[in-house]
Amino acid sequence: MKKIMQIIVSIIALTVMAPGHAEEVQSQTFFNTVTTQAKDRLDNLVDAIMSPIVDVELTSKDVDCLAKNIYYEAGNEPEEGKVAVAMVTINRVRDGRFGKTVCSVVDQRTQTVRSREVTTTKMVQAGWFGRPEQHKQTTKVIENVSVCQFSWKCMFVHKPKDTDERWAESQRVAQELLKGNYADWQAKYSNALYFHATAIHPIWARQKHYVARIGGHYFYGESSKI
Repeated sequence: MKKIMQIIVSIIALTVMAPGHAEEVQSQTFFNTVTTQAKDRLDNLVDAIMSPIVDVELTSKDVDCLAKNIYYEAGNEPEEGKVAVAMVTINRVRDGRFGKTVCSVVDQRTQTVRSREVTTTKMVQAGWFGRPEQHKQTTKVIENVSVCQFSWKCMFVHKPKDTDERWAESQRVAQELLKGNYADWQAKYSNALYFHATAIHPIWARQKHYVARIGGHYFYGESSKI
């Protein structure tokens, strides 16, 4: 950024010409004024670019929910992977469709319809004097299924231990992110709302905008197509 500032100031200096000795003082004053304004504008631009993307207010409970989501979803991932999962969580709060708080986003479940085949076996007697025989019948059952947005919420998981380094790291990442750190990764994952493990290939991912792969996850934003 300092290099950019120097280039801009140099360009401005080249455009300010002193027409004569009598106007030297006036030209220098004008030059100083324009230079100062250019620096102020550039400083404002830098501040806007580097300002934290994380702007949601979180309670201590929300911070704990965020750290747990990082831990269970990306406990074995590199630091960037942990930040990416946290950004998905926070972005969903900011989006508003997934929940109004971090904890509600993490706890969110959606209802989906699933069909499955059920096979039953009955003993059926053929005729008056026939011996009973097994008869299998397969029927299709339609049912509503509750799906957790973050898989660990639908699983039995052990409470994080204070001696677990992954838990300590997950807590640290959550705190650092909320302080406004990880500016580059905040920008990189500013639109990320979804992710899945690299071992699976969900159909919904084809309709999303690919953001990045880090560790064992792919990250996506909403599709730009209308």
